[in-house]
Amino acid sequence: METKQQIEQIIQRRKEKAESLKKERENYAELLGALRKINALDQRKADIKNDGLRKEFILKFKGLELKECVQKTKDLLSEYDSVINRLSKEYISIATIGKERQGKSQFLQSVSRLSNDVIPAYSGTSCTGATSIILNDYSIPEGELRAVITYKKRDDLVSLVRDYVRVINAAYPIDSIDFDSIEFLPMNALQTYTGTDAEKQTAFKNLSNIVNNFSEFADCFDRTPETYTNPEEIKKIVAQNNGRSVDDPLCEKYYKYLAVAKAEINCRFFYDAGKVRLIDTIGIESTQIGVEKAMLDTVKNESDAAIVVTRPIADPQVKDVAIYQSLSETFADKSPEKWLFYLVNHFKGQNDNTVEGFDRAVSSWGVAGHMVVDCADEEAVNNRFMKSVLDTLLGNIDEIDSLYLTQLKEKANSMDQKIKALIHYIDTMAAGGNHKGMDALKKGRECFNDMGAQLKKIVNQYYREINDKNTVLWKEIKKILDNLDADIVPDVETIRNLADRNADSGSNVWNYILHYVRNEITRRFVAIDDVLEKENIRFKNRLVKVLYDNLNQLFGSTNMGDDDTVDMTKRLKGLMEDIIAEDEEFDQIYEAIEYLDNFSFNTRATIIQIVRSHMGIINPLSVEYAAPETNFNGANCADEIYYYLTSRLSLIEENLRHAMLGIYNTPNQAFYAAAEEFNDKLTFAATDLSRGRITRMEDVWAAFFQKYSDMIWKSEAQESEVLQELINNIKALKPLLEKCVA
Repeated sequence: METKQQIEQIIQRRKEKAESLKKERENYAELLGALRKINALDQRKADIKNDGLRKEFILKFKGLELKECVQKTKDLLSEYDSVINRLSKEYISIATIGKERQGKSQFLQSVSRLSNDVIPAYSGTSCTGATSIILNDYSIPEGELRAVITYKKRDDLVSLVRDYVRVINAAYPIDSIDFDSIEFLPMNALQTYTGTDAEKQTAFKNLSNIVNNFSEFADCFDRTPETYTNPEEIKKIVAQNNGRSVDDPLCEKYYKYLAVAKAEINCRFFYDAGKVRLIDTIGIESTQIGVEKAMLDTVKNESDAAIVVTRPIADPQVKDVAIYQSLSETFADKSPEKWLFYLVNHFKGQNDNTVEGFDRAVSSWGVAGHMVVDCADEEAVNNRFMKSVLDTLLGNIDEIDSLYLTQLKEKANSMDQKIKALIHYIDTMAAGGNHKGMDALKKGRECFNDMGAQLKKIVNQYYREINDKNTVLWKEIKKILDNLDADIVPDVETIRNLADRNADSGSNVWNYILHYVRNEITRRFVAIDDVLEKENIRFKNRLVKVLYDNLNQLFGSTNMGDDDTVDMTKRLKGLMEDIIAEDEEFDQIYEAIEYLDNFSFNTRATIIQIVRSHMGIINPLSVEYAAPETNFNGANCADEIYYYLTSRLSLIEENLRHAMLGIYNTPNQAFYAAAEEFNDKLTFAATDLSRGRITRMEDVWAAFFQKYSDMIWKSEAQESEVLQELINNIKALKPLLEKCVA
């Protein structure tokens, strides 16, 4: 059977397999939709106000393992798309890969009979700029061609430029780079970061090529695909140059290739093998970022086979081995020994003594075929090498496809098992019962006694610590003062760079540094309040913990423990407010909770007043400020600024250490007073002088717990209904899951 007919039959068989896979894929697409519907119900957990029931629902929902199921289904759909795309192609696709200047383009010319204008293959220069896809098409008249140029998106260039800048200077704010700002990048400043680093120098060279020639290709991005038939026009789009030496006055350089995603070319091949497509990839040793990954993606997503073209000057070199290893490792489960070929380019008169040795070395690798051929010899390339490649590939292609299909089936079976387990779990889901039956009056009195005993201990402890310095506040202030010089004052080199880059006078730089240091000092002292906020929460949590735990247990929730990130007072107020804010019987409880919720100790005003009062010597606007007896000019400008500044900060540090001594015990004093006030309101008898009535707080708490329990039981019954509704909604989606794995 002729190659052409054999390819037609393979394409037809593949299409039938692809259609079958599309139907399977529809089931898994429906599955993903069902999983997403179930996942959306997770957002309804906010409708369950009862902590215990809500946590019960969260626990049940977690058991569904939906996040994993959704991701596995998305991965499986992606795998289906990849295999369907592979089997749906109207041609056999072969990628040509390898290092630069090995003869890939010359090989493609020999197969396609295209000229240097379309497939540049000049000697001694890297001429291919864009990926070319060449399709054998005998509907095209002999000697003619049709090229469809697809351009990149603006975002593609922005992403590439950001990658280059990131390599050169990792600290550069790359988010500020957009398409229109590319030609204005500060190249001189970026060059200062390259030093002797080869990777940075290469990235800078490529970036310069883009920035310096931006205007010549910028308008190509985001264009719709364009069709060309004139080779001269095509050359200026896909090539980097016209093949002449840079010293030749007729040398022309082109830059539009930087905007080209691919060039799809239809033409007549040397002989009509049918629907065969060749892909020319950019040389692996190109310094452009992402070239090797792009090559592997092309082999994976676009190709049935790959030909490595190499023009050896010796036995396999490190890069030759690396290319093979990269392919064999990436596609280890796809049997590269059935579709990976090597063309050993015999460049007569230059590598006569090396090609046979290289070819023997390749024969020991896991490849489908290898041959020594002169890429410029059309007869040898087509009648020997390409015939061998196609005969071998077409003989293996059903087996190659079966690998993809088997792996896809294994993943689908694994997904089916996961869904069956999910269905079984849904069958076991049921709402929990409520938590009635508690003696609320007894519980209220027990809580009152526990709370009173605990508050008394806390008040006594804060009283014993009333004159002690607060460890948290002391440590934070000490940390700032211990590091005034090391953390805040810029080093000499930084000061020197600031002066050099801004070309400003030394005295101005001195003033700028003073402003910076003052702001940095006050910022750090102000930030102490963020740390003290945690102390505030920890303090309030200690006072309300007994009450908080009792109400949570009554409500069916778990004990929140000692988690200082939870403001128990605020939560407690939310739990109690519906009762204590409306019934005057509970006025004293409400007043106590409201007081503690609003309590917050901070030091900002006091500390800033102290700090600012001691910074006059570094504040030119202060009457205490005395300018240094120097104008800070000359070679020692940075050293002098550093010396004078650290000297003054040493004095500030010493004065602040003394001045701060008076505030270290203020938090403990405030905490003691607040604890005593809270204890008074919650545990001492409520006295109403206008009515001549005294009410024991133990009875007030018993009454509160009774009302609270009544409210909870009613609410909990409603919450249980919400929980059951959510579970019923999940179960209603079970038939959709069953349909997908039937």
